[in-house]
Amino acid sequence: MSPCYITNLWFQALSRYGLAEGRVKVGQLRSNKPATLYSAGSYVCALATSFDGRGICSAHLDGSIHRLLFQRAGNIVQTKIANHTSTPYALAWGHSIVVGGDDRRVIFYDENGRVEQEFQYSRNCSSRSQHTFPLGEFTVAASNPTGDTVILGNWSSFFAYCFKTRNRSWNEIAPTYVQNLHAVTAIGWKGDGARLAIGSLFGSVDLYDACIRRYQYKGKFELTYASLSQVIVKRLETGTRIVLKSLHGSEISKVNIFQNQYVVANTVDFASSTETLLVGDFSTFKLSEINWSNGGGEKYLFESPFCCIVYHASELTMVEYGSNTALGTVRTDFISSHLISLRITGPSAERRWDPDLIVAVSKKMAYLLDSQTICIKDFISGGTIAVQHTVAVDWLELNMRSNMLLFRDKHRRLHLHDLETQVRTTMLNYSTYVQWVPDCDVIVAQSRHQLCVWYNTQALSQVTVHEISGDIEDIERAPGRTEVIVDEKLSTVSYLLDEALIEFGKMVDRGLLSEATNILESLELSSEAEGMWGRLADGALTAKNFQIAERCAAALVNASRARFLRKLPKLASRSTAETSSCSFHTQISLLEKETAKAEAWLVSQGKAAEAATMYRTLRNFKRANFIMETKAPSLALSLRQDLVRNFLSSHQASRAADLKETEGAYKEAAAFFLKDGMPGRAARVVRNHHISNPVLVNQVAATLSLAGLHEGAGDLHERMNQMQCAMDSYVKGCSFRKAVELARLHFPARVVELQEAWGDDLCLQNHHDMAINHYIEASLSTKAVEAALKSRQWERAAQMLRSIDKLVATPYLHELASQLHNAGVLQQAAQCYLTAGAPEKAVEMYTREKMWEQAHGLASKYMEASDISQLAVTHAQQLESEGKLSDAEKMYLNAKEPDLAINMHKKQRNYDSMVRLVEIHRPELLKEMHQHLAEHLEKESRLSAAEDHYCKAGEWLSAVNMYRSNDLWRDAMRVASLYGGQSASKRVAYAWAMYLGGEAGANMLTKQGLIEPAIEYATESNAFDHAFELARMACPNQLRNVHLKHALHLEDEERYKEAEVEFIRASKPREAIDMYVHQQAWHDAIEVATKHDPSAMLEVHFAHARAEAGARHYQHAEELFLLAGKPEHALAMYREAGLVQKATAFARQHVPHKLTDLMGDPEEVDNPGTLQSKEHILATAQRYERERLWDRAVETYLKPDVSSMECADLADFWHSAVSLSRRKLPSHRYRSIVQDVVCRLSTIGCHESAAELLRELGDQTKAVQCAIDGRCWTKARELALGSTSLGGLVESAHQSGLKQNADVDSMSPDVRLDVLAERHQWDRLWLSVDQSHVDSILLAKYAGLNAAHSIEHDEYGAAVAILKTRGLPPVSSNYALYETLVTGILTQHGKTEGLYGELKKVLKTLNTSSKRGEHAKELEAMLMATHYMGVYLGCVQAGLFGLAVKVAVSLLRFPSLLPVDKTTYIAGVAARKQGYRNFAFVLLNRYIDIAEAIDDGIGSIDSSDFAESSLTLAFDVPKKHSVVREEDREEVRDWVLSTCMDTDVEQRLPSKQAATGTIYAGLYSYELPSCVVTGYPVQPWEAITVSNQVANKVDYNHYVRATKKCPWTNETQSPLY
Repeated sequence: MSPCYITNLWFQALSRYGLAEGRVKVGQLRSNKPATLYSAGSYVCALATSFDGRGICSAHLDGSIHRLLFQRAGNIVQTKIANHTSTPYALAWGHSIVVGGDDRRVIFYDENGRVEQEFQYSRNCSSRSQHTFPLGEFTVAASNPTGDTVILGNWSSFFAYCFKTRNRSWNEIAPTYVQNLHAVTAIGWKGDGARLAIGSLFGSVDLYDACIRRYQYKGKFELTYASLSQVIVKRLETGTRIVLKSLHGSEISKVNIFQNQYVVANTVDFASSTETLLVGDFSTFKLSEINWSNGGGEKYLFESPFCCIVYHASELTMVEYGSNTALGTVRTDFISSHLISLRITGPSAERRWDPDLIVAVSKKMAYLLDSQTICIKDFISGGTIAVQHTVAVDWLELNMRSNMLLFRDKHRRLHLHDLETQVRTTMLNYSTYVQWVPDCDVIVAQSRHQLCVWYNTQALSQVTVHEISGDIEDIERAPGRTEVIVDEKLSTVSYLLDEALIEFGKMVDRGLLSEATNILESLELSSEAEGMWGRLADGALTAKNFQIAERCAAALVNASRARFLRKLPKLASRSTAETSSCSFHTQISLLEKETAKAEAWLVSQGKAAEAATMYRTLRNFKRANFIMETKAPSLALSLRQDLVRNFLSSHQASRAADLKETEGAYKEAAAFFLKDGMPGRAARVVRNHHISNPVLVNQVAATLSLAGLHEGAGDLHERMNQMQCAMDSYVKGCSFRKAVELARLHFPARVVELQEAWGDDLCLQNHHDMAINHYIEASLSTKAVEAALKSRQWERAAQMLRSIDKLVATPYLHELASQLHNAGVLQQAAQCYLTAGAPEKAVEMYTREKMWEQAHGLASKYMEASDISQLAVTHAQQLESEGKLSDAEKMYLNAKEPDLAINMHKKQRNYDSMVRLVEIHRPELLKEMHQHLAEHLEKESRLSAAEDHYCKAGEWLSAVNMYRSNDLWRDAMRVASLYGGQSASKRVAYAWAMYLGGEAGANMLTKQGLIEPAIEYATESNAFDHAFELARMACPNQLRNVHLKHALHLEDEERYKEAEVEFIRASKPREAIDMYVHQQAWHDAIEVATKHDPSAMLEVHFAHARAEAGARHYQHAEELFLLAGKPEHALAMYREAGLVQKATAFARQHVPHKLTDLMGDPEEVDNPGTLQSKEHILATAQRYERERLWDRAVETYLKPDVSSMECADLADFWHSAVSLSRRKLPSHRYRSIVQDVVCRLSTIGCHESAAELLRELGDQTKAVQCAIDGRCWTKARELALGSTSLGGLVESAHQSGLKQNADVDSMSPDVRLDVLAERHQWDRLWLSVDQSHVDSILLAKYAGLNAAHSIEHDEYGAAVAILKTRGLPPVSSNYALYETLVTGILTQHGKTEGLYGELKKVLKTLNTSSKRGEHAKELEAMLMATHYMGVYLGCVQAGLFGLAVKVAVSLLRFPSLLPVDKTTYIAGVAARKQGYRNFAFVLLNRYIDIAEAIDDGIGSIDSSDFAESSLTLAFDVPKKHSVVREEDREEVRDWVLSTCMDTDVEQRLPSKQAATGTIYAGLYSYELPSCVVTGYPVQPWEAITVSNQVANKVDYNHYVRATKKCPWTNETQSPLY
């Protein structure tokens, strides 16, 4: 309790309050007692604490301002800093101390009381809204938590001031006026500075949003700037938030949020230029601030849950969340998350799956110094470990405890490096995936199709393998469950890991051995479990838990170890005594295999004998002997004797020999060595100690020989003067040096033999250089040369070869030359080849080394011309590769290979040189070459050069088309005018005008002076619309001419009424009259003449009269001749018709002056029309005979014909002609007249007379044949007398005739049917079939014959009806019939459309029968072609033009059944009508190619544009056009020509993938069924099955709705949904 009332109170960690008596006290919470901080002696008006909590200040009634600071050393500094000008009711401490009172002044002081800024106000003040209000005294003040904003309360208003760090000054913000608020008595800030509370005198509390600005970040977070140095980040989804506040008061300049969890902000203090980096974690709400400089371009890694890694300027800085000091900094350029591993563990670490798991504090990081060096840095101790590798590392990661490093290299090899033992183990030779299981030391990896799991990293050989068929995606860990997720393409499969083995590792790491034992107890014994028991055993020994260690040994079936461990607890219980303790520690050391430590324990206790015994037990006798000699010498002798006995009894005589040798008993030592099978060591003892016992020495030598140590045996024999034995031993042991030395002294004759053997032995050991001299000593030159060559001593070899016979030296010279060549000593190698007589090899060598001059030099001396030519070609190719083209050309020409030179220039694009060589050497290919170059240059857009080559090749039209396609019309006209003349330039001008169109085209032609030629060309091309347009716009005087040509065109098209109109418009009525006259449309001709040209009436009547005369309508013709004023022509008509009486009567009435001519014309008989009566002909002929005009008389006899008299009279006249010619005319004339008469007589059936005349001529064969033709069998037999062959011919013909004339009804059925079929009497045949029982096979035969006969006469309907009703003949023998029937019906457009349905029924029956045979595929094609043709016509008739396009495209698949020009035309035109311009252009362009091939008679076309489609590219071009109308073809050609200039048109087919689902899909083959409506591929989701056929549901319903019929069965059908 305070004796004085409290005026102000502030609570922040401690309670501080001011009293009315002037004291400022602090409340001590522990002792519950107050303490006075200081006393000012004046009423405390206001109390404030600094925003950082390091001091307080108070304002007193007397105007004094006091400040108190809490220093770090625990000292308190209190002082009066200022006297305010008025009573300071308002006091706050932010970046400055602000004071306000009743004098309307606000003053800012620094901590030392100096005035920083002052704000003076008048009685009236204006608010933000420009509202004026009276100003009272400042009653209260408060600073926000960051100290950079201060609020002072006044009457119905409050004032705000903001601190600017850039210039270290306070800025006033316009005051806020609140009407009726009255005096402000309290102000409070929210802890994060985001809200401001204002309390008034009358109890109101207003809450204000105090942020500087607020915005949303990516729609997921809200950022609120409470001040420049404090930002509140709020997650909108959950409402959680974190406050970013700079501890240094720096201004936050930038805020970023990564992975929706981590917040990063940059701050800057403009006064001190200090920069910091703020990093926060939304999951833990931990915030860190570190000093940061030269920021910008940082990269952040958030792989670790406890630390953020910042990469900047090749440095990695680790920032631990919640720490304001950087964990550490390292330098590296490898910042991939796979190449950096940071582990932070410790008592405070939050474990993800097991919060109880506590491990030692560890903060380590693994990263790459370079691609092959891994560095592990410990941030606690500061130490580093470098791990070198030979291959670049591509993945690394530390384990949870940071004591093992797992990494993989570029070769996919997986390694584990133990950081404690520095031992590296290769785990897999190929690994595509590897990962530590989270929060445990279990490794999961994938090697091809195997999932490998290591539960115990101390026993890597124990691996659990699962076969998988996919790739590992991830490892999912949940409490009590760990799964490996594998993507097996069609599904995702999880593999469950053994959680018990995983938990075991965690228990061992925590030291919970009992729990670990319990886990292993529940597992069956396996390789993994054995490793775990071993690991547990090591941990138990380390922890001195012998009971668990014994259990582990028992589990591992190690009984001896288990018994040993059972003794240890008893020793441990007795270890209080010193000796027992020594024994216990000795046993422990032995268990840990530390013998040196056990020895030290025993020796320290004076138990040297026990130490020696220990070593003897361990079979370390040397150490045991050493201990006895140094520690217990008195017992050493007995020990040695015991050792010798033990060694001998245990068959270790060599160890006994060592002891004897050390004792000086050398003979015994040598004997012991021999006994133990060590003659070498026995021999050493004999030599070193000069033992001369012959028996022992011979025994040692014999043993050495048996052991293969012949040299040692030889030495011993030589010491014993046994020279022959010594020599034999030396030779056997290949000790030739000693053997040669011994031979020179005792066996001189064997020296040469030994030298050769020595050389051979050295060669076997590959010491060929050392063998050379030995072979020379043995006089073996060839072996010496071979050794020299093998040792590459070429000079010595060459020297020796000079002294050897050439025949023997030749192969060695070749070998020497080859070695010199490989060594680069080419000149000497060439010399060796020449010496060996192989100059061609020398030339080949120089050629390989590209030494052409040397090669040519040798070749010209030693080789033939053909070889020299080949060498020149090789040289030229080399020069070509070096870019020396002129030299290479010369070499090619010298080698007479101009084609290679031409090809070289072609590859180098030297076209001028290429043309030059072709002109000289291949003139026949010059044109083709020019054309090829022109096409190539055109593709490269080198148009001028391409033009030159096109013109030189005579293909100037191609040049014109090239310029047209590139919109260079002037150049196109220039070329056309230069090479094609005026007509060609007119065509180009017209095309240009078509391209420009309308008025622009007309103006262009006018400027060029080509308007009239263009109009003329348009009319010639039948483009009359364009011709009229040009004439109207630019040349009206040509309109009549255009009308005239249009009329002529319409006349040719048989559109006569339209032609008449055009003739009239052209002011050419006479032409219209002539047209009608020509067509004999007399009424129309008279009508036109009456209306437009009356003067032509006479001509019309005259033409009409002539036509009537020709039709023998003589009376009407006479009237018309008279109307035309041409009576003489009427007279001539009668005279020509032989109507003499009518002619005479007409002449008397209308032309009497012609009567005399009519009666007296002697030549009248020459006109066949005048010879009408038999008497007249006879009189005329007799008159000619009297006048001796024999030829005219014969002609007169021959004039009559069947139309003028009877056959009998004709025969008489013709016989008279023959008789007269026989008598009066030359023989040749007679023969010709007889032959003529024979033909005439045969025509009228007088074959006997004709045969008789032929017999008179002496032609018996023709006479017989004539009688046979006339069936005059008696006459024929008469004429054939004397000739057997002719007689047989007559009889055969007679029998055949009888058969033909016989009564078929009396024949047998089979013969009758055959005869009727031969006679084509089909009605009688089928009547006979119906009346008798005929086999179905025979029935089908006659149906086929009848159908074939109908097809020959183009009666396809009858053929189909016969096949449908009478039966189908077998396909194998009648395939041509079916093919002809189908192609005939499908190709005759406009005549056979009604037969498609009936033909399809026939083909359906044929396809479902067993008669198809090997033509099943072709028959199915016929059926589908017929079906789609019918569907196409149905679509067109029903107005389904969209479907018609698709069906037309499908018809392109049947080029063997349908004319390819017809199907291409139909598809292209249909596509154009439906707006598929790109597709239409491709199809119609192909049609133009086919049409031109038909015109040129070419059998095939280039189909490369359709190479990727499924269409048949190899087909025969039709012989004639299926599109008959020329104007239709020209219209398509003009459209293609104009469209090819349109850059918006894609002039090629899309790829198969791009065509899917478009109009182009019908051109490609897919593994999908075809639609029965359109033939297009049908996707599974759009397919329906109708009548066992697949259809696109949309297209099918569209067709059925319009036609009401099923497209396949043609029956009534409704849509299917």
